Amino acid sequence: MLLLRLDKEAQTPLYAQVINQIKEMVENNVLKPGTKLPSTRTMAEMLGVNRSTIYNAYQELWAQGYLESRPGSYSRIRKRYKMATLDRKQKRGSIKWNEISSVGSQKIYHEFLSFRPEKNESSKSDIINLAQLDMDDRLFPVEDFRRSLNHIMVSKGSKILGYGEYQGYRPLRKTIADRLQLHGISATADEILITNGSQNGIELILKMLSVPARKIAIEAPTYSILLPLLKYYQSQLIAIPMKKDGMDIDSLTKFLQQEPISFLYTIPNFQNPTGITSTQSHREKLLTLCERYNIPIVEDGFEEEMKYFGKVPPPIKSMDKKNICIYLGTFSKVLFPGIRIGWIAAERECIHRLLAIKRFSDLTSNYVLQAAINEFCQQGYYDLHIKRMHRIFRKRMQTALDAMRFYLTDLNVSWSQPSGGYLIWLQIKNCEVDDEKMMDIFEKNGVIVSPGKYYFHQCIKNHYFRMSISKLDEKEIIEGVKRLGHAIRKIKAFERE
Repeated sequence: MLLLRLDKEAQTPLYAQVINQIKEMVENNVLKPGTKLPSTRTMAEMLGVNRSTIYNAYQELWAQGYLESRPGSYSRIRKRYKMATLDRKQKRGSIKWNEISSVGSQKIYHEFLSFRPEKNESSKSDIINLAQLDMDDRLFPVEDFRRSLNHIMVSKGSKILGYGEYQGYRPLRKTIADRLQLHGISATADEILITNGSQNGIELILKMLSVPARKIAIEAPTYSILLPLLKYYQSQLIAIPMKKDGMDIDSLTKFLQQEPISFLYTIPNFQNPTGITSTQSHREKLLTLCERYNIPIVEDGFEEEMKYFGKVPPPIKSMDKKNICIYLGTFSKVLFPGIRIGWIAAERECIHRLLAIKRFSDLTSNYVLQAAINEFCQQGYYDLHIKRMHRIFRKRMQTALDAMRFYLTDLNVSWSQPSGGYLIWLQIKNCEVDDEKMMDIFEKNGVIVSPGKYYFHQCIKNHYFRMSISKLDEKEIIEGVKRLGHAIRKIKAFERE
């Protein structure tokens, strides 16, 4: 006889209690396959509940494969696979993912496993993290954004909760086009595509322009997260060395004289990782060269708004009369990265082709957040936030450079002198200690940095590393540089042993 005990005072609905108890009996082999269950009427009378309660329970058990029934006959326990609970799952599945994964995914997986900065987002509270290019959450304009989001939800309601325009929220595209004018870029809302951050923009461009037979020109060093993505698409690369004024134009010219390339990727302002800002004459030469060979320029303006040390040359896109430049922008590196809102500015046909790719991959970007960001900008909060960020990071960067002169001057270390942004590029000269040992010494001395090898396409001999001040205040920066100096002295001592 089937014995069920229902608790009519419990929060769990009665029909759910019936389901759970019968399932437990089946899983524990108390109810065996073929066992006949009482009719819904009989079961309801036995338990003192409404017949619909039992009917709903039986229907759900049938849907989950525990019962089989035919019209006019009793329900019976069905033989089914047991639930794959955690204690029943194999520790290792039967699929050999390493054998069936694509070549590109294998490459990017190995990069992911070896990516030290991910492992070193240290849980130790006493570690000063100079590696991470993330934003200081103490500076987030949370209340202003909350007001903007609330206003959108009240004023737009259900109208803003659908997919929306695949190209992005038109008012935001108009706002971005207006802001680009401040940087000398002429663009309309129809020449803007909203993306899930600039990383999504880079991938869309790769999907459109990456051709196996043609190489892609990048700076050396360059944005570290770009390199694994290029490996995933099995792109052939030509790494052009960085000089003090930007990408080495002579090296690029020599290569272009030999073979064509798919496109060129560059970060003219506060380059990641070097912090270098290319000169106006350099930008003109680069644009002229690419126009001559009809090569698309992908210009990454991820820190365009962080021009806090004075006048910086306008973007290459501002001089782009022939529409060969695809410009990438983002709110992540000045506002907050969690919203994942970026954009691409390019001529209309290029935008439409990128939109087609986006439409059939991730459909669209978060429409509610796009509307909230637009409201945030329209209320003037964004301008106020940028002014605040300029004031704060002008002081923080100057503090970092002063601390480095004080603690690192006599250690045979050189570093870049950024004109904005968050990054400083350092080199320890004449050092034979390997990178892994060097990073271990840094961490043991309470500071972590980002190893230079992650920013190069090929192995390098020199010891570079990147330092980011984006998450730290002045006190933390001074202490971090102090620890850096102490660690470099330990590295020099280790080398002499």
